[in-house]
Amino acid sequence: MTLFEVEKKKFSGMDSLMEKFHQKLKNEKDRALFVELVHGVLRYKNLIDYYINFVTKKGVKDKRILNILRVATYELLFLEKIPEYATVNEACEVASKISPHLKAFVNAILRNIIRNKNQIQESLEKIKDVDYKSYISIKLSYPIFLIDYLEESYGFEKTLKILEFLNTKPPQSIKINTKKTDVKVLIQELDKNGFEYEINFYNQEVIYVLKGNIKETELYKKGYFYFQDLASSLVVKLNQEDFKEARKVIDLCAAPGGKTFNCAEVIDGFVVACDINDHKLDVLRENILRLGFDNIIVAKSDAEVFNPDFAGRFDIVIADLPCTGFGAIRKKPDIKWNKSYQDIENLHELQVRILDNAASYLKRGGLLFYSTCTLGRKENEGTVLKFLDKHKDFSLVSQTTIFPDEFKCDGFYIAKLRKEGEV
Repeated sequence: MTLFEVEKKKFSGMDSLMEKFHQKLKNEKDRALFVELVHGVLRYKNLIDYYINFVTKKGVKDKRILNILRVATYELLFLEKIPEYATVNEACEVASKISPHLKAFVNAILRNIIRNKNQIQESLEKIKDVDYKSYISIKLSYPIFLIDYLEESYGFEKTLKILEFLNTKPPQSIKINTKKTDVKVLIQELDKNGFEYEINFYNQEVIYVLKGNIKETELYKKGYFYFQDLASSLVVKLNQEDFKEARKVIDLCAAPGGKTFNCAEVIDGFVVACDINDHKLDVLRENILRLGFDNIIVAKSDAEVFNPDFAGRFDIVIADLPCTGFGAIRKKPDIKWNKSYQDIENLHELQVRILDNAASYLKRGGLLFYSTCTLGRKENEGTVLKFLDKHKDFSLVSQTTIFPDEFKCDGFYIAKLRKEGEV
């Protein structure tokens, strides 16, 4: 298995696990609470552990009990609609199924957290005066290495704004399929079906659904939209004229398909959508049929391995590559805890290797769009600089960082590079 395959699998692992348990819950409110609890604990793990460790002193060694306490503590700190007694009782019942004598232990810890909330908060505020970065690491729940890394790239004040926004809950983000409908028609349908929504300022074809499960509607089944974050949609949106003029485009890491679909809506030619994972390719094919596109060719291809069939054939190459995913922490809060600085280094090298292949797939005069859903200069500007140093026949046309706190979406990076020569 190549590093490319490993990273793609790691990035989707939490989603697959969530989906597995999510499907077992039949009640919509239960499903929503399940997501709230899992994401909430991951989002504020450092803060939750601070409360638990404050009252236990020696910590909790049994991971099963620790996770029960984490879920219960999240409820106590953030979910006011759930009565404290109900949270404690439920946690004790779950603990007793592991071992009867642990019920009293869990009860004691949670009762102490309830009694000492103010004291624990005061203790945390004292850290603020002594070591502000450690305070932020606990309060906002991010590893120190990530705070340091983003600070090196953007400064501490900007980093703080980014981290605060990445702790917010993302709405459902849909992109209108302009091959089948338009903004006016879809909005009328949303109003008719009682959905709460917002039209995005930066791309009016992107709509945030604030309330309601839109996937369970006829609008979805008829292919009137697909799920895509604003940030991802800007690769094509900000460069629409380039894509309109192109005849042959290849998306090297296409799944789940957003940029491929964006391109297929505006291009007169065709798009080759590549991925290495069979299941993702099957899902991609299903969505292509649902959305009604007839100008997308699906191909199984490992972006890390040079494919001679692609050499010199494309007007545009889209390379949205494996990355640390720090810009997507709102949707995948587990990213905070399963990445390290070594991952940044490894992925930077992987990105450069894949871009080497991408460069050879372009015609002379063609455009390479390199993008990531991460933040930090090493994987973004640093990768582009290393690529340009190796490929003197390329020039940087533009680069854009989509800061999540400014655009109210995922953090994202887009670089547009041109290969020298006439098209």
